[in-house]
Amino acid sequence: MSEKSSRDKIMESAAELFYYNGFKGTSIRAITARANVNVSLISYYFKNKQGLLETMTVDYYERYLELVENLLEDRQDDQPAERILNVIEEIIQYKYENFQFTCFIQRELSLDNIFIREMFSTYVAKERYLMNEMVNTVANVLELKGASKDALHIQLKSLLNAPFMYANDWQKGYAWDQSSQSFIRAYIDTFKKWLPLSEHST
Repeated sequence: MSEKSSRDKIMESAAELFYYNGFKGTSIRAITARANVNVSLISYYFKNKQGLLETMTVDYYERYLELVENLLEDRQDDQPAERILNVIEEIIQYKYENFQFTCFIQRELSLDNIFIREMFSTYVAKERYLMNEMVNTVANVLELKGASKDALHIQLKSLLNAPFMYANDWQKGYAWDQSSQSFIRAYIDTFKKWLPLSEHST
């Protein structure tokens, strides 16, 4: 077994077990048993369970934020509706493809502990900056300012995260279990109804 595949299998197994059992409820032995690898590989790759979580979090957020940043940069010449809806679709796709860890991360963000303060402050701040850019694009089209703009920011972030915080509530109405594309198409239709930018585009 190659070094890369062992590491990836550990991270994939950890994401699944963290999702079902939480971080504290998941042991190193359970992770390595699920991954079918030697326990010593946790120390080799990650030092310990906390190091594994930190590695997974950094990897998740760096890929996510790079995706959003590149999309916003590449699509500056698009119409506002097309630009924002494309970015939203890619965000939902990324979160869906990493469903278990996304759900776990959303739960962790609701807590107040040292891990959250140290590991998430940089990433959450950058995400807020990128969300502001998205909100500014929408606000300029809809001519929103002040409190209305702030409310739009809250609504946008809530809609991007809600399916991964309350997954059971979303399964029936959005073809959750059929395929990623079925879910994403259904959910993007909701965004179009919530944010009818096409009516304001020129």
